[in-house]
Amino acid sequence: MFYTIVTILAIIGGLLAASSFIAKKSQDAGKALKKLAPYQGVIGIILLVFGLYYFLFKSLPHLGVMVKYSAGLFGLIMQILMILVGFILSYNLLAEKLLSKSETAQEKGAQAAKKLTSIQIPLGIALSVCAFLALIL
Repeated sequence: MFYTIVTILAIIGGLLAASSFIAKKSQDAGKALKKLAPYQGVIGIILLVFGLYYFLFKSLPHLGVMVKYSAGLFGLIMQILMILVGFILSYNLLAEKLLSKSETAQEKGAQAAKKLTSIQIPLGIALSVCAFLALIL
């Protein structure tokens, strides 16, 4: 049940990450995603935390087995996408609350965010598709 909620949040987070692309294709969908924009940072932190948790404590100890099977590999890819998209969506909130205390952390965080933002739309679409597939399979 709980993993289902996280998976639904992953779909929403992926759609938020790709919202500029989606808004170009459908104005109605773009309007709906704009209503979720104020919660972007919180959704991003949730994705980042649970992506890291599942990756570090569920997948990493069983990495050899996960890579052998397509379902495990699929789950691993989804967790990595959750971490990346979560970081992108929550960067402004993280920078404000955590990174503001250190200039070095601010610079490194800004560099990472800049690199990831350039591929934000493909990452968002990939996360939404993976999460949707994980939900129905």
